[in-house]
Amino acid sequence: MIDLILMQALLAAVPILLASLGEILMERSGVVNIGLEGLMLLGAFSGPLFVDYLHYRLGVQLPDPLWPLAAFLAAALVGMAVGLVHGYISTYLAGDQIISGVAINLFAAGAVAYGIQAYWGVAGYKQVPDWAKADPLALAAFALVLAGFMWYVLFRSRLGVVIRACGEDPESAFNIGVDVNRVRLLATVVGSSLAALAGAYLSIAYLSVVTKEISAGRGFIALANVVFANWNPALAVAGAYIFGFFDALSYWLQTAGVARYEITRMIPYIATLLIVAGVIGRARPPRAVGKPFRRE
Repeated sequence: MIDLILMQALLAAVPILLASLGEILMERSGVVNIGLEGLMLLGAFSGPLFVDYLHYRLGVQLPDPLWPLAAFLAAALVGMAVGLVHGYISTYLAGDQIISGVAINLFAAGAVAYGIQAYWGVAGYKQVPDWAKADPLALAAFALVLAGFMWYVLFRSRLGVVIRACGEDPESAFNIGVDVNRVRLLATVVGSSLAALAGAYLSIAYLSVVTKEISAGRGFIALANVVFANWNPALAVAGAYIFGFFDALSYWLQTAGVARYEITRMIPYIATLLIVAGVIGRARPPRAVGKPFRRE
């Protein structure tokens, strides 16, 4: 039983980890994106929608292993498009990053609920066909490798120095020839695509359904995990796994009849709040995060 819970914890940790990695990249460059929840919703919806349209509406035939890849690609592109808008507002327009993130969440909540009804003709729930499903273990391995790669890039490469300089001291970075707003924009585009991939994982690999509430607060948990990890991709793995463990435990307690579903599903969120409350005050965010950079 313990082995099953630990394995389930790993699978439940993947969307939190992917979204956290995306946010770490964005915030290390100086941009806050609280729209992770919306990006996950859009990714979870756009991936299955794209492959469904190709397969059933256009009659495209692909080998079975390529369908999940096509879905993930579509989700990533949607995330990049949203990230481009958010990044442009946050950098070149010097807009309020919090308001822009809230707008992403509100837009996604409405667009996904309407899109499921408009395209599939069902009220908020659509099963993903078997030919479009992906192996969750393969995605878990990808997320872990990506965390290691991002840690190396941020803390052991020249590119990482540039990214972190834009989030810590953009004025100094600009003085040595770095285009701060361009770096921030690109980081936001890449980071947003990772959040959308986290959503696609939920619908294509983990839950195998598309619903209007599929993200279920995981985007906000990922934001909390960024603080817990102190903006470190390696520590984000631990934080995501902690949430995954309590998530898997809540399902086991429900199956065992220990408590009602409504009670057990509160466990991972309460645990996350308690853990984050313990590290707030000791975590040190990038000094210029959330602050637009204006050239003098």
